[in-house]
Amino acid sequence: MSAISLRSILDANKLVGPNFEDWYRNLRIVLMHEKLIDVIDKPEKEVPAEDDAEGTMYYHKYMEDCLTGKCIILASISSELQRKHQDMNPLEIIKHLKKMFGTQGRTARYQLSKALFGSKLTANSPNGPHVNHMIDLIEEVEKLGCKLEKEFSQDLIFQSLLESFSQLVINFNMHKMDYDLHEMLNMLIDYEN
Repeated sequence: MSAISLRSILDANKLVGPNFEDWYRNLRIVLMHEKLIDVIDKPEKEVPAEDDAEGTMYYHKYMEDCLTGKCIILASISSELQRKHQDMNPLEIIKHLKKMFGTQGRTARYQLSKALFGSKLTANSPNGPHVNHMIDLIEEVEKLGCKLEKEFSQDLIFQSLLESFSQLVINFNMHKMDYDLHEMLNMLIDYEN
């Protein structure tokens, strides 16, 4: 995939505010592909001493990368946000955007965790779609930076099931089965059938 086609991801999903998490993930993909991710992940480089020819060469390359990264970022945000950030370097832009829109990630994480902890399988409902929905919620929570351990995720799923699954849960824990969540989903569907 060429750089132009990857940048089109950002053109199609410009940052307007509520889509910060998706935009930021796409931006990171584009910057990684173009080997520019350091301009937002690493501290600014210091200006080298005047007699350091090699350092000066690397610094000029770094400044070119910063300009390219800044242009990619500015081109992928709304006009209003462009005006607010046009005089900042890439690292400052990202820090400022995170401050502006970071609370949305916290709110989204709260809503997802509320849905996850409140999930319960209802009687006469198949467990497959229910467990699959829980796995989706777990993955979404993790995308927002809240890493759940595998065993904790398994416990959440087991606790959401009906009492009729209690023997399976006991066997699962006694035998210390090492399944990922999708293998666990298949096991639960087999058990139900």
